[in-house]
Amino acid sequence: MSEDDGEPGRLLGAHMPTAGGPASSLVSGHKIGCTAVQLFTGNPRQWAHPPLRDEAIDAFREARQATGIGCVVAHDSYLINLAAPDFEILDRSRKAFRRELERADALGIPWVVTHMGAHLGSGEEMGLEVLTASVLGLLDETEGMCAGIALENTAGQGTCLGWRFEHLARVMEGAGAHVRLGACFDTCHAFAAGYDVSSPEGYEATIERLAAVVGLQALKVVHANDAKRPLGSRVDRHEHIGRGYIGMAAFARLLRDERLRRVPVIVETPDAETMHRVNVARLRRLAAGGTMGVQVKVRFFGHFSEMGLDGLELDVPGGSTVAGLASEIASRDARFERLARYCRAAVNEEYAGSDAVLQEGDEVAFIPPMSGG
Repeated sequence: MSEDDGEPGRLLGAHMPTAGGPASSLVSGHKIGCTAVQLFTGNPRQWAHPPLRDEAIDAFREARQATGIGCVVAHDSYLINLAAPDFEILDRSRKAFRRELERADALGIPWVVTHMGAHLGSGEEMGLEVLTASVLGLLDETEGMCAGIALENTAGQGTCLGWRFEHLARVMEGAGAHVRLGACFDTCHAFAAGYDVSSPEGYEATIERLAAVVGLQALKVVHANDAKRPLGSRVDRHEHIGRGYIGMAAFARLLRDERLRRVPVIVETPDAETMHRVNVARLRRLAAGGTMGVQVKVRFFGHFSEMGLDGLELDVPGGSTVAGLASEIASRDARFERLARYCRAAVNEEYAGSDAVLQEGDEVAFIPPMSGG
């Protein structure tokens, strides 16, 4: 097994778009190497959703079987606030979340991840009481369903609940350790809320606190997101793995943590169309014990293509440039000592300067004069 294969059976993936129906998220996820997928079962910015058609449900089940995706979770609408102080919004949110559970159940999705709502000025104590009542009511109303609720920790932006692990525990205790109630741990949210998962000591303290307060047995999914803002910012802004304040080493610790081996890990990073493939590959390499740099593929043209290294895949330190890559290749094989001086470089089929910074999954071509382009 190569280091990019990850460990057998490890559930790693991304939140995938559902344009074209829920089945499309599984197909596109499979294409980028996902063994786990998160999706929206409806438009996350609308209250009303038409019922899932039988054709869509059948297509989803067929796609799951065809792709072999090992885990699928859903995420609820951004509009839902199960802690709202306004009864009209609260009632609308509860009804909308019930429909979320119904759609997930129809698709055979076991967990619907939800943020814990915002108290909007009523105070955390009142907000948690309302949220607990909402969760209890929804679980009672949907008794007999397989789909459950996974409460996600939050960054604590504005009046959002869930920024302390004690908030999750409060609701879960209020529901009496219900079998259909679990938790979702988001690394960016935890970091923004003040849990320092970036350092070895901080990571260990965070996981130990999560275990003591919520219980790792309740953890159903991990959202692996780096953070655009510093520790304790209380601002929810996701960044690509290894490019933010949390850093690559922290994700290596998380992915190699034996306590979390059974838990699916999902990225919700920006630029899904271009970067989900990169971030999932990065997670898989870290899970397999690979380096914490970036991996690039190198193509050679002209007489350099005849030297037996075309298609070379290299791990280089984070922040490496095209010039640094050329130097690394030359240090390995003296025949390439003129590579940087003699060739132009292209990164992902676009010409790039020698100071261009390389990212995970980049394909770098070195093109001598008269070799095209």
